[in-house]
Amino acid sequence: MSNPFLSGSRLHLGASYYPEHWPEERWYEDIRLMQEAGMTVARLGEFAWSSLEPSAGEFRLDWLERVISQLASAGIVSVLGTPTAGPPAWLVEQYPDILAIDEYGRRAQHGNRCHYCVNSPEFHAAVQRHVQALGSSLGQIPT
Repeated sequence: MSNPFLSGSRLHLGASYYPEHWPEERWYEDIRLMQEAGMTVARLGEFAWSSLEPSAGEFRLDWLERVISQLASAGIVSVLGTPTAGPPAWLVEQYPDILAIDEYGRRAQHGNRCHYCVNSPEFHAAVQRHVQALGSSLGQIPT
């Protein structure tokens, strides 16, 4: 499949898609509706860390590979985001210091978006491990 983004004569329409929140049987209907709406791109994964890595080092990427393949078959390109905006509870429990501290000295609570400290070495290491797993597993599949 040629890359539809290389064509300068086309306006691309897309949206975020969170297949991890829906039963897999629903994906075909979602993708059909995307096609009907004229979508050419879907952004995936940016809040799916706990679905992709439910515990430390246990990666479950097969569902993401399946949805990317289904989207590609429908002519919809996937833009895979890193799930850094939503670190999982197990990571916060293991390294509570990854939670950000505000200007009043209050530590952020788990469950908000972007509740991590961008300077945390433990967060950096977890992100690096996670992104390497994503790239190794999904980097060569057609989008």
